[in-house]
Amino acid sequence: MSTVYEGSTIRFYTSQPFTSISGTVVDPDVVTFSYQVQGQTKQTYTYTHGTGDPTSTIVKDSTGTYHADIDTTGQPGLWAWRWAGAPQSSGGADTTKTKVATEGSVNVSGVGIQ
Repeated sequence: MSTVYEGSTIRFYTSQPFTSISGTVVDPDVVTFSYQVQGQTKQTYTYTHGTGDPTSTIVKDSTGTYHADIDTTGQPGLWAWRWAGAPQSSGGADTTKTKVATEGSVNVSGVGIQ
């Protein structure tokens, strides 16, 4: 687990691209990025294939790969984060069948260098 200082911006990225069952790199119909800081409400952002993310938090880098830059100001503590991809509820073209692409945790320290 890595540690960063509060006030930093963390770039979370899909370390492995989303792939189909056959191993081809693809874009899921829906990509979500969520994080939760210890003891706080979970934050979730959604990127829909074809329309993007209305908050512009999730950025598509290339087919199957995405990133999100999150400011840690005022949010020290242990962060749990997750990237996930899924087909739309009906009629989507997604063949990834991916539930979780990448997940992990990071410690945001409230004690910085003075």
